[in-house]
Amino acid sequence: MNPQSIFPIIKKLEYNSIAYSLGGSGLLYYLGLTDAINDWDLTVECPKNKLIEVVQDYEWTEHPSGDYPFASQYRISIDALQIDFIGYFAVHTDKAILHLPVHHMGRWDGINISSPEVWYLAYYFMNRRSKANTILDYLKAHREKVNPGLIRQLMQTNTLNREISEQLTFLIQ
Repeated sequence: MNPQSIFPIIKKLEYNSIAYSLGGSGLLYYLGLTDAINDWDLTVECPKNKLIEVVQDYEWTEHPSGDYPFASQYRISIDALQIDFIGYFAVHTDKAILHLPVHHMGRWDGINISSPEVWYLAYYFMNRRSKANTILDYLKAHREKVNPGLIRQLMQTNTLNREISEQLTFLIQ
């Protein structure tokens, strides 16, 4: 999948000042951790009606959202472009709901790329431990890419279990 295929949508998000980040398999591909992109997972922080205004020229579908372990406010897909928009990305932890911020590690072909720390937590709490461990191994091997401020922010939520807290603490020591 070519990232340029979603560029018209990205331009619309940016024109409308919608905070977004590419995560999921797109992030894994960008990091060199997978050979293929399954779909484009774009986390967004905007009211659902604002996103709908942006995608109104496309055939889109709203899917149920918030079912355990997910806790995001909404999910909208454009099947023709294989895009999933995840509104106010969040997951259930053992303690509470963890709101995962739209936070960027950089840009790829003009597209904001999510911080791997965010998707490490997302995959962990979605019980996709293989992907979570792949990202954790990447962060351990590339300590210069670790964002200590973001990790501290996520740890201050007090929603993380001991295992995750220890792993994140290790990354910023």
